[in-house]
Amino acid sequence: MAELAESLPEKSKKHTGKLTDAHRRLVASHMPLAYAMAWQAKNSGVCLDDLQQESCIGLCEAAMRYDENQQCCFATYARYWCQKMILKAIHREKATAETNADTLQDVADEETLRSGQQRRIDHALADLTPTERQIVTLYYGIGTPQPLSIAEAAAAMGFSKACASALHLQALQKLNTALAKRPLADYLTTWLP
Repeated sequence: MAELAESLPEKSKKHTGKLTDAHRRLVASHMPLAYAMAWQAKNSGVCLDDLQQESCIGLCEAAMRYDENQQCCFATYARYWCQKMILKAIHREKATAETNADTLQDVADEETLRSGQQRRIDHALADLTPTERQIVTLYYGIGTPQPLSIAEAAAAMGFSKACASALHLQALQKLNTALAKRPLADYLTTWLP
Protein backbone atom coordinates (compact mmCIF):
# COMPACT_ATOMS: atom_id res chain seq x y z
CA MET A 1 0.00 0.00 0.00
CA ALA A 2 3.04 2.27 0.02
CA GLU A 3 2.47 2.62 -3.73
CA LEU A 4 -0.91 4.20 -3.02
CA ALA A 5 0.60 6.88 -0.82
CA GLU A 6 3.21 7.56 -3.51
CA SER A 7 0.63 7.79 -6.29
CA LEU A 8 -1.69 10.22 -4.47
CA PRO A 9 -1.19 13.96 -4.81
CA GLU A 10 0.37 15.65 -1.75
CA LYS A 11 -2.83 17.12 -0.31
CA SER A 12 -4.62 13.78 -0.61
CA LYS A 13 -1.99 11.77 1.33
CA LYS A 14 -3.28 12.89 4.73
CA HIS A 15 -6.62 11.23 3.94
CA THR A 16 -5.02 7.82 3.39
CA GLY A 17 -4.26 7.47 7.11
CA LYS A 18 -7.98 7.02 7.76
CA LEU A 19 -8.32 4.25 5.19
CA THR A 20 -8.34 0.53 5.97
CA ASP A 21 -6.57 -1.89 3.64
CA ALA A 22 -9.86 -2.61 1.85
CA HIS A 23 -10.44 1.11 1.38
CA ARG A 24 -6.91 1.56 0.04
CA ARG A 25 -7.45 -1.18 -2.52
CA LEU A 26 -10.63 0.56 -3.68
CA VAL A 27 -8.84 3.90 -3.94
CA ALA A 28 -5.83 2.42 -5.75
CA SER A 29 -7.99 0.59 -8.27
CA HIS A 30 -10.06 3.71 -9.01
CA MET A 31 -7.28 6.30 -9.29
CA PRO A 32 -7.65 6.45 -13.08
CA LEU A 33 -11.30 7.42 -12.58
CA ALA A 34 -10.33 10.25 -10.22
CA TYR A 35 -7.68 11.56 -12.63
CA ALA A 36 -10.04 11.30 -15.61
CA MET A 37 -12.68 13.34 -13.79
CA ALA A 38 -10.09 15.99 -12.91
CA TRP A 39 -8.97 16.07 -16.54
CA GLN A 40 -12.55 16.71 -17.68
CA ALA A 41 -12.66 19.84 -15.49
CA LYS A 42 -9.24 21.15 -16.58
CA ASN A 43 -10.72 24.24 -18.28
CA SER A 44 -12.57 25.36 -15.16
CA GLY A 45 -9.99 27.92 -14.06
CA VAL A 46 -8.47 25.67 -11.39
CA CYS A 47 -5.06 24.15 -12.09
CA LEU A 48 -5.05 20.47 -12.99
CA ASP A 49 -2.92 19.48 -9.97
CA ASP A 50 -5.47 20.98 -7.59
CA LEU A 51 -8.32 19.28 -9.43
CA GLN A 52 -6.53 15.93 -9.20
CA GLN A 53 -5.95 16.40 -5.48
CA GLU A 54 -9.57 17.29 -4.86
CA SER A 55 -10.74 14.34 -6.95
CA CYS A 56 -8.48 11.98 -4.99
CA ILE A 57 -9.83 13.38 -1.72
CA GLY A 58 -13.31 12.64 -3.06
CA LEU A 59 -12.18 9.12 -3.91
CA CYS A 60 -10.88 8.58 -0.36
CA GLU A 61 -14.12 9.98 1.06
CA ALA A 62 -16.13 7.63 -1.18
CA ALA A 63 -14.06 4.65 -0.03
CA MET A 64 -14.69 5.46 3.63
CA ARG A 65 -18.44 5.97 3.13
CA TYR A 66 -19.17 3.20 0.65
CA ASP A 67 -21.63 0.54 1.77
CA GLU A 68 -21.27 -2.72 -0.17
CA ASN A 69 -24.82 -3.70 0.73
CA GLN A 70 -26.29 -0.92 -1.39
CA GLN A 71 -27.20 -1.65 -5.00
CA CYS A 72 -24.60 0.69 -6.42
CA CYS A 73 -21.16 -0.13 -7.72
CA PHE A 74 -18.23 1.71 -6.15
CA ALA A 75 -17.27 3.51 -9.38
CA THR A 76 -20.69 5.17 -9.57
CA TYR A 77 -20.52 6.16 -5.92
CA ALA A 78 -16.93 7.41 -6.28
CA ARG A 79 -17.89 9.57 -9.27
CA TYR A 80 -20.33 11.45 -7.07
CA TRP A 81 -17.69 12.21 -4.41
CA CYS A 82 -14.96 13.08 -6.90
CA GLN A 83 -17.32 15.42 -8.73
CA LYS A 84 -18.45 16.98 -5.46
CA MET A 85 -14.89 17.77 -4.39
CA ILE A 86 -13.97 19.10 -7.84
CA LEU A 87 -17.01 21.40 -7.86
CA LYS A 88 -16.15 22.67 -4.36
CA ALA A 89 -12.65 23.55 -5.60
CA ILE A 90 -14.05 25.36 -8.64
CA HIS A 91 -16.53 27.34 -6.52
CA ARG A 92 -13.80 28.19 -4.02
CA GLU A 93 -11.55 29.43 -6.83
CA LYS A 94 -14.31 31.56 -8.36
CA ALA A 95 -15.21 33.05 -4.96
CA THR A 96 -11.57 33.95 -4.39
CA ALA A 97 -11.30 35.50 -7.85
CA GLU A 98 -14.49 37.53 -7.31
CA THR A 99 -13.26 38.74 -3.92
CA ASN A 100 -9.96 39.79 -5.47
CA ALA A 101 -11.77 41.57 -8.31
CA ASP A 102 -14.03 43.40 -5.83
CA THR A 103 -11.00 44.46 -3.79
CA LEU A 104 -9.23 45.76 -6.90
CA GLN A 105 -12.37 47.66 -7.93
CA ASP A 106 -12.68 49.19 -4.45
CA VAL A 107 -9.05 50.34 -4.61
CA ALA A 108 -9.58 51.81 -8.09
CA ASP A 109 -12.77 53.58 -6.95
CA GLU A 110 -11.00 55.01 -3.91
CA GLU A 111 -8.08 56.24 -6.02
CA THR A 112 -10.50 57.86 -8.47
CA LEU A 113 -12.33 59.55 -5.62
CA ARG A 114 -9.07 60.82 -4.11
CA SER A 115 -7.98 62.09 -7.50
CA GLY A 116 -11.28 63.96 -7.90
CA GLN A 117 -10.97 65.40 -4.42
CA GLN A 118 -7.40 66.53 -5.13
CA ARG A 119 -8.47 68.26 -8.36
CA ARG A 120 -11.29 69.96 -6.47
CA ILE A 121 -8.91 71.20 -3.78
CA ASP A 122 -6.40 72.37 -6.39
CA HIS A 123 -9.11 74.39 -8.16
CA ALA A 124 -10.28 75.89 -4.86
CA LEU A 125 -6.71 76.81 -3.89
CA ALA A 126 -6.30 78.53 -7.26
CA ASP A 127 -9.02 81.02 -6.17
CA LEU A 128 -6.81 82.21 -3.29
CA THR A 129 -4.19 84.92 -3.40
CA PRO A 130 -0.58 83.68 -3.23
CA THR A 131 -0.34 84.73 0.45
CA GLU A 132 -3.61 83.00 1.37
CA ARG A 133 -2.52 79.88 -0.52
CA GLN A 134 0.80 79.89 1.36
CA ILE A 135 -0.80 80.13 4.82
CA VAL A 136 -3.24 77.31 3.96
CA THR A 137 -0.54 75.02 2.55
CA LEU A 138 1.74 75.62 5.52
CA TYR A 139 -1.01 75.22 8.12
CA TYR A 140 -2.55 72.06 6.59
CA GLY A 141 0.73 70.55 5.38
CA ILE A 142 -0.26 70.51 1.70
CA GLY A 143 2.88 69.64 -0.22
CA THR A 144 5.02 69.97 2.93
CA PRO A 145 6.49 67.28 5.18
CA GLN A 146 4.16 68.20 8.05
CA PRO A 147 1.60 70.84 8.96
CA LEU A 148 2.72 73.88 10.97
CA SER A 149 0.92 75.63 13.78
CA ILE A 150 -0.45 79.11 13.05
CA ALA A 151 2.46 80.59 15.03
CA GLU A 152 5.03 78.55 13.02
CA ALA A 153 3.36 79.45 9.72
CA ALA A 154 3.30 83.16 10.73
CA ALA A 155 7.00 83.06 11.61
CA ALA A 156 7.84 81.31 8.31
CA MET A 157 5.94 84.01 6.37
CA GLY A 158 7.23 86.94 8.47
CA PHE A 159 3.78 87.88 9.81
CA SER A 160 2.44 88.26 13.32
CA LYS A 161 0.37 85.41 14.71
CA ALA A 162 -2.78 87.61 14.66
CA CYS A 163 -2.21 88.60 11.01
CA ALA A 164 -1.60 84.97 9.98
CA SER A 165 -4.74 83.87 11.86
CA ALA A 166 -6.86 86.52 10.12
CA LEU A 167 -5.36 85.55 6.75
CA HIS A 168 -6.12 81.88 7.47
CA LEU A 169 -9.76 82.67 8.33
CA GLN A 170 -10.15 84.76 5.16
CA ALA A 171 -8.66 81.91 3.07
CA LEU A 172 -11.03 79.36 4.64
CA GLN A 173 -14.06 81.50 3.78
CA LYS A 174 -12.90 81.73 0.16
CA LEU A 175 -12.27 77.97 0.06
CA ASN A 176 -15.75 77.22 1.43
CA THR A 177 -17.29 79.42 -1.23
CA ALA A 178 -15.17 77.89 -4.01
CA LEU A 179 -15.89 74.31 -2.89
CA ALA A 180 -19.63 74.99 -2.59
CA LYS A 181 -19.75 76.36 -6.15
CA ARG A 182 -18.53 73.15 -7.75
CA PRO A 183 -19.48 69.80 -6.17
CA LEU A 184 -17.11 66.85 -6.13
CA ALA A 185 -19.20 65.03 -8.75
CA ASP A 186 -18.08 67.59 -11.35
CA TYR A 187 -14.51 66.35 -10.90
CA LEU A 188 -15.48 62.72 -11.29
CA THR A 189 -17.36 62.92 -14.61
CA THR A 190 -15.05 60.35 -16.19
CA TRP A 191 -15.78 57.93 -13.38
CA LEU A 192 -19.47 58.44 -12.69
CA PRO A 193 -22.02 56.82 -15.04
